[in-house]
Amino acid sequence: MAPGSRWLKPADTEPIRRVWMNFPRAGAANYAALWQLSSARRAWIRLAETINQFVPVTLLVDPDDQHTIDSYLSTKMRTVVVPFHNGSLRRTGPTLVVSREAHNTGGRRPRRVLGMIDFAFNGFGHLPGVSYGLDDNLPGTLTEVLARFESVPERQFSVMVSEGGSWVTDGLGTAIASEALLTDQRRNPGWSHRTVERELRREVGLDHIIWIPRGLCHGAAPQGWGGYVDHVVAFHSPGRVILHNQPDPTHPDHAVTETVREILSEAHDANGRPLEIIDMPAPQTHSDLRGPVNWSYLDFLVLNDVILMPRFIDPHDDEARKLMATLYPEHRVIPFTAQALFDHGASMRAVTLPEPRVSSQR
Repeated sequence: MAPGSRWLKPADTEPIRRVWMNFPRAGAANYAALWQLSSARRAWIRLAETINQFVPVTLLVDPDDQHTIDSYLSTKMRTVVVPFHNGSLRRTGPTLVVSREAHNTGGRRPRRVLGMIDFAFNGFGHLPGVSYGLDDNLPGTLTEVLARFESVPERQFSVMVSEGGSWVTDGLGTAIASEALLTDQRRNPGWSHRTVERELRREVGLDHIIWIPRGLCHGAAPQGWGGYVDHVVAFHSPGRVILHNQPDPTHPDHAVTETVREILSEAHDANGRPLEIIDMPAPQTHSDLRGPVNWSYLDFLVLNDVILMPRFIDPHDDEARKLMATLYPEHRVIPFTAQALFDHGASMRAVTLPEPRVSSQR
């Protein structure tokens, strides 16, 4: 392990304290028409209110929208007025981590603490029309917000662009990462596998990186916003990965997922274990009016003892839900109709930022 890797990004299945979300702001570039903004806001709030039934949600609201938010909320939810640009907080926001070792906290017994890795953000590789200055400053604002609620997280800075979903981890030092995002020369000019690996090892304690070329085709780099790996593969547990399985050879994601399968079948984790691959069926729906869809059942959220799983009103919905219930028998699997989020270029994972639960917090 490299010196300085004090922090660890927990696995998605680890306990969380709350979920942070942005309320889509007026004037965002991807909501040119008023009806598009209103539709996006309803989709975000429906997800927020569903999550809030299981873990608390804190909504970040742009100052221009602080008098609008109440007309969308039907339940009580904590809101904080802060400026930002984009609504996909996991993609644009900080990476929340926990300390590897227990810390002394004011004379009490040593406890693990919350940390924040402030990776750079540059508007999805300087995409035309995407404002991002307020998003790059958001980690500092969030530090101040957290200080109002509880102890201040330790904050560490990185010059590397690392959008949430550009890599996924088992929580024990192994990650699967996207070449198309992390070595994208619009995001990290001059960076290679080696320099990215060194930075991820230093900042979030990742000891072993498995590289895949890209994520799903719809919206993928370099033309689009991403191609994030968290819709292609997820760690079920150390040594076990769930793969988005697109068997239709006429769908552009078929080639993507078969390439990922080949890479994972030859890979091992940080402890030298080979990876067991579990196939998660892709939705049967091939395309909509915009072209091939990027719907994925891996866009699920683990909310402590509940798993919120996307539903697409698709013939494969029930099969995917039953498989998820088998994979996580200790969790209650609850479907959430997710097309509206995908229609707005977002997803359940993209718009949510879970805050890990650490023992120093009550």
